[in-house]
Order: sequence, then C-alpha cells, then structure tokens
Amino acid sequence: MGPPCFKARGCPLEPVRTEYCHRKQAMQKKPAIAASAVAILALLIAEPTEPRRNFPSFIGVAACKKCHEADSIGNQHKIWLGSPHARAHQSLSQEKGLEIARKAGIEDPSRNLACLKCHTTGGGKTEGTITEGVGCEACHGPGSLYHEFSNHASFEARENMYRKAVSLGMYPILGYDGIKARERLCRYCHTEGRPCYPESAEERKRQKLPLGLIADFVFKHPIRRR
Repeated sequence: MGPPCFKARGCPLEPVRTEYCHRKQAMQKKPAIAASAVAILALLIAEPTEPRRNFPSFIGVAACKKCHEADSIGNQHKIWLGSPHARAHQSLSQEKGLEIARKAGIEDPSRNLACLKCHTTGGGKTEGTITEGVGCEACHGPGSLYHEFSNHASFEARENMYRKAVSLGMYPILGYDGIKARERLCRYCHTEGRPCYPESAEERKRQKLPLGLIADFVFKHPIRRR
C-alpha cells in the first residue's frame, strides 16, 4: 500500500491525495484521455453525416412505354417511334451520316461523343440509352426519380404533381412558363454549329420553321386536358 491520503484546503475532491495518490490517479486517467483524443480525431476526419442526395439518371424509353403506349392518353410511344428522334442513333451508321462524318473528320460517328451528344439520350454517356436514339428523357429529363405515375401524373392536383416531377428531375418545359426553356432545349442540338447542319439554304429554312413552332406552341398533355 502507498502512503495515506490527506485532506487539503481548496481541493475539490473529498479525500485529498498525497503526491503518490495524485500520480496514481493521473495514470488511471491516461487511457480515458487517449480514448477521448481518438474520438475527437475521428469526428474531425469523418465524412459529413448529412444524407446523400439522389440525383436523377436516365432509365430508357422502355420505362416510359409502360404507360405512354396507351391509346387512351395518345400513345406517345408510337408517335415517338415514327419520328426522326427514334432513328437518330441509327442514322449515324447510314450512308448520309457516314458521309457527313467523313467531311467533319470523324471516323465512326456512332461512337464519337461529338455526334452522340445530340443523337442519343444522355449524350452518349449512358450506355443503356445510346441505341434508342433521342428518347423521351432527352426532352423531358432523366426519369429515375419521377417516372412512377405517383411522382408526375394526376387527374386532380395537376400543377402540384408537375412541380413535384420538376423537383425530381423533369425538365420544366410545359406551358407558357416553359416557352424559353423549350427553345433552349431544342436549340442545344438544332443549331448551326453542329457538323450535320444542312448545306442547302432551302433545307436550313425548312428545319428552322418547326423549331420556332416548338418554342411558341403551348403543349397540353392529353392527361391534363379538361
């Protein structure tokens, strides 16, 4: 046993230790101090605990088709299939597409990002949507978060559901408020700077006309009609 402990004035402890007792107590505290230091260090280097935000991603035409091939709401999938957008990627491997690519110094347009950025959904960076051409999400936005019916469509609270869909990744291109957004979206690809811009003045004029109509026309989705 060590020497006895004595009381001393001003000490917060009830029995005041002798030098021996104080030294012993300090040694007992060292593991706790070390553990506290490790815990503080862990907090300093730890990643933020805020929940990670889920970003929308492209999921492909097949997901949209589940609902949008119904004739009761206009069968948008069928309309898309008959449009040049559905054949946009395919056109890169056809004679005209290859000829334009050669003039631009591009060996394989079907694999070149300069071509894929406008001939595919996702700009050629989403493998699963490349071959579908310019699909639904190229104009409506990546649908991984809003594609479920309950996240973008409603027969009752239409405006509320549209705002919800926009917050989940849908592009805000509907209605009067979306006129400028639609124009910017179309002109991102349909611009004079693209390699496949028509050489013929007549063809350039023909292509500019629908762009103006698209920008000015206020779309009414069949499900939103009264």
